[in-house]
Amino acid sequence: MASYNNGVAAFFLVAFLFVVASTPLANGQVITLRGLTVNGSLCCTPTANCPGQGVAGVPVSLNCTILGVGARVLGSGVTNVNGSFNITVPAITGLILGLPMLPCVVTVQLPLSPVVCPVLNATTGILAATVNSVGTLVNSTLGLVRAATIGGFVNVRA
Repeated sequence: MASYNNGVAAFFLVAFLFVVASTPLANGQVITLRGLTVNGSLCCTPTANCPGQGVAGVPVSLNCTILGVGARVLGSGVTNVNGSFNITVPAITGLILGLPMLPCVVTVQLPLSPVVCPVLNATTGILAATVNSVGTLVNSTLGLVRAATIGGFVNVRA
């Protein structure tokens, strides 16, 4: 009986992966995602979450878990004068872009300069925010990419 249950579980796993990998659009077409674009903002507040004054010139990194490889920095950027950032990376084998929740986080190294943000100058650690798919596709120079945004930042003490 146990081998029967294992066989059923394996069948459903294979079926699920097949559906995820070949979700069709209208007219029977299958989309091929060429990358991921992540938008977010960093504000000068005790939590670094907005609303608040945007923090300019801060490096941000996109860290993703690649199947069979582990966590890797896939892209980076710098916040603009409003504290916003946009990181776009090409598709990476092992990063399952079709899933609703992406295995990625955006990180910011603390402390920040007192000139840039005095509130986050006395704090150490790493700010981390989850990456969440917004369920839309954007046409870019790479082709179709999945659009995503970040959740709230949380300080992960170093």
